[in-house]
Amino acid sequence: MTKKERQDKAWQLRYKKSIAEGFNINDISDELYEIQSACDDVRYFFEGSEAELIAALDGDEEEAFEVRMLFSEISAEANELFDIINSGDITDCFDDFFAAVAHGSIKRLGYDAYQEDYYQMTSIEQQWGSEEAEKRIMSKTKSDLVAAARQCFGVAAAILNIRYKYDYLKASLDILKSENASYLQAIKGIEDAYNAADEDGWNECHEPTRNFDRLAEALPERAWLE
Repeated sequence: MTKKERQDKAWQLRYKKSIAEGFNINDISDELYEIQSACDDVRYFFEGSEAELIAALDGDEEEAFEVRMLFSEISAEANELFDIINSGDITDCFDDFFAAVAHGSIKRLGYDAYQEDYYQMTSIEQQWGSEEAEKRIMSKTKSDLVAAARQCFGVAAAILNIRYKYDYLKASLDILKSENASYLQAIKGIEDAYNAADEDGWNECHEPTRNFDRLAEALPERAWLE
């Protein structure tokens, strides 16, 4: 068999070993590692610069402490699930289970044995892949199948919970940081305008003073309180 023939054969049979995108051992392991690393980075950053986090939360030190603890909690949960998945105790049919039950809600990737990598499959190939995975699942005894399903759904529930908490907390923190950055930028603009007007002698007919007045009027009330 020529190289081209081997490539074509592997491509045609990629549906034989399919996985559900985002719900397979490798993808979940990679995601957990990235979440844990990101949470640790945020936690370490704000430990060294806690004032920034407090400022982003309108000076609420208690809420800043809770945010740091939540990132620590998510990191610990991600690490725990990562260890469970990679302990060798997870059922060997995990990937087959979700490839079989996805039914259009999740894309399936097919494995090209020649390229040794996964690829997007056509709709019909995804259906074939689901049928192949189902055959392998159904070859198990009923008790083994129930045990595998319990374990698979346990991991699925855990990763979905971690995803939800991480995405929610990260999005909230990004908004807070963005709002705080905009506020600080406005304050800096006021300071620059003040200095320019002061250097010009506060002449109301000149642009530096008029510019300062415009910026000062547009500044939120919190700026004057703080």
